[in-house]
Amino acid sequence: MSEEVVDDAARKTTGVPIHLDGRTGFEVHLSFIAKSAHSHPLATPYDQFLQLVGDFLQLYVIPYVIVLAIAFLSVAFAFNLNERNQKYKARRALALELRTNAKVTTAIVTYADSQLSGEASVQPMPRYEIDAFEDYKKLGLLRRLQPKIIDELESLYLSKLSVNEAGRRQEELAFGPAAAFPNARTLRLENLTYLRDTAHNMIEPYLDRLKATQI
Repeated sequence: MSEEVVDDAARKTTGVPIHLDGRTGFEVHLSFIAKSAHSHPLATPYDQFLQLVGDFLQLYVIPYVIVLAIAFLSVAFAFNLNERNQKYKARRALALELRTNAKVTTAIVTYADSQLSGEASVQPMPRYEIDAFEDYKKLGLLRRLQPKIIDELESLYLSKLSVNEAGRRQEELAFGPAAAFPNARTLRLENLTYLRDTAHNMIEPYLDRLKATQI
């Protein structure tokens, strides 16, 4: 019976084409390659070996190498595109955060002035946003800026953290457990003065200078 006849029942069971003589398609192809190599009576054993290797590479190696190369390039392109998209979003988020924090600065100064002037009602203090800057740093974008800009951004956000913490403390001294301390009012006024001066004299100038900076 011909070698090219395939046992359909075996193929359905194993998922691999099995010829009726018991060989798989891969073994049949190898046999074909070997016969082709010996079909030239004048060829030397070395020539036959080279032909055998060449036929094997063409049938079983080169097609898969091309497929793998295409798959690798596709994955690399997708990864690069995703990384560029993340960095673009991080830059936009930081720029928006800086603009938002400029408004927060005005709100904090107004809040501190009203509390220092004897405002009877005590409301939670506005807070600076810092998440976009943290994401910006995690993506390695900060180190691409000029050293002077890096220093200013680092100092700016350290000042923002300090003001946020001072705001938390003055709230505890106003309506938290610490409000029962004898010197709670004095300590609260000190925190309000600190956060007001820091926001107005340090953070606001930093934000003004960074408006014209490409981040």
